[in-house]
Amino acid sequence: MISEKKELAFIPMGIFKLRIPFIHYKLEKVEFIQGLIVGATALSAIPYMTEYLGLPYELAWSCIILEAFLYILHANLGDPVIPGWITATLPLTLAYLTSYEMGAERIQAMIALQLLVGVVFIFMGVTKLAESFIKNIPPSIKGGILMATPITVLQGQLSPNGQLRNFPVAVGAGALLLAIISFSSSYQEKRKKYKVLDIIAQYGNLFPYLIAMVIGIAAGELAMPHVEIGTFIKIPMFKEMLKSVGVFGVGFPGIRMFLSALPLALICYVIAFGDFVTSESLIEEAKAERDDEIIDFNSSRSNLISGVRNIILAIFAPFPPLAGPLWVGMTVSVSIRYKEGKEAMKSLLGAMGSFRLGTLISVICIPVVTLLKPVFPVGAGITLIFQAFVCGRIGMEYCETDLDKSIAAIMAVVLAMQGSAWALLVGFGLNIVLSNWSIPGVKKRTVIE
Repeated sequence: MISEKKELAFIPMGIFKLRIPFIHYKLEKVEFIQGLIVGATALSAIPYMTEYLGLPYELAWSCIILEAFLYILHANLGDPVIPGWITATLPLTLAYLTSYEMGAERIQAMIALQLLVGVVFIFMGVTKLAESFIKNIPPSIKGGILMATPITVLQGQLSPNGQLRNFPVAVGAGALLLAIISFSSSYQEKRKKYKVLDIIAQYGNLFPYLIAMVIGIAAGELAMPHVEIGTFIKIPMFKEMLKSVGVFGVGFPGIRMFLSALPLALICYVIAFGDFVTSESLIEEAKAERDDEIIDFNSSRSNLISGVRNIILAIFAPFPPLAGPLWVGMTVSVSIRYKEGKEAMKSLLGAMGSFRLGTLISVICIPVVTLLKPVFPVGAGITLIFQAFVCGRIGMEYCETDLDKSIAAIMAVVLAMQGSAWALLVGFGLNIVLSNWSIPGVKKRTVIE
């Protein structure tokens, strides 16, 4: 007997489906607990805000709390994903920021970039032009954008201020373990046999971060954590955010900053678009395993929510990792458990909402934050190195021909060394000169033998 599919109750709001925790969906305990633990990794963004935007630690922490609050918009507005950063763009964003003087000017540059990214997301969501936009970009351009990531990451990691250079044992151990968990076929076979290996893999980034912290402390690279238990909840410094960060603190960027940031904003969207494709694929796989719940994934809705998150952050708390539509690792983890049946998980969307609710609690919980504080810079290094590995692989997969690979390699180097504007000019120029691109609206000449 085939069970009737049902959809969680919601309040209709146009394209959005408003669901309130505990009213429209019940708390999924496993995902909530994961959010309490793994969610603290969101604080790995603090080093980027202190080192590249010059914010004090406490103020950066307050900005992360706002960012974590915005995570819950996706599930609660009907988008069945666990959102995250646009991680692959982070090395490019950091390189872009270093071209501006530290202080108000650099924060304005970040505001300009994030506002543009938000506007592009919303434009694509409203017009539904996302698929045609990405489809018409040559494979070599997509490949070149992603292949630039390993170059920029290693440049930064091996620089005097790089995490790999300053914490080589901790970062190296964490990144290696994360790569093994994610890509080793031997590990995937062993996790079927050994429950402990399966649990480690299900929790994604958590164990590599914790093991990196333990090894870093043992090697003398990291200090012992000092857990604060006197005060439990962190109260965000909203008044200081308004005075020192965002458009109300540093002023609105000038037109030149927007023009300078535009090429990188488009590159950020090209990279983020892959997350929409991945999201839809993961949701379709989950739906195929369950016949009891209607799961509605809409890429336009996901675009709009991602755009709103970026614009809010740009105005109040500019965020170098940017607001992306998907955290692949955790979305995969939750989807796998969903496939185990209704007894394991009642609702996929409820589980995703529960996870991000746990995340919000974890970033304002002072004992959790102080426990993991020593590993924040190491966690940032692990995230970047892992992303470089992934982006390099996906970038090469985008390339369909040997000519694509050649153009992508050249563009990647230009992007890493000279910035996004020159990279796009070189990439599109080579494709046109070498007849490697069917320009939209222009028919290719055919030769009749």
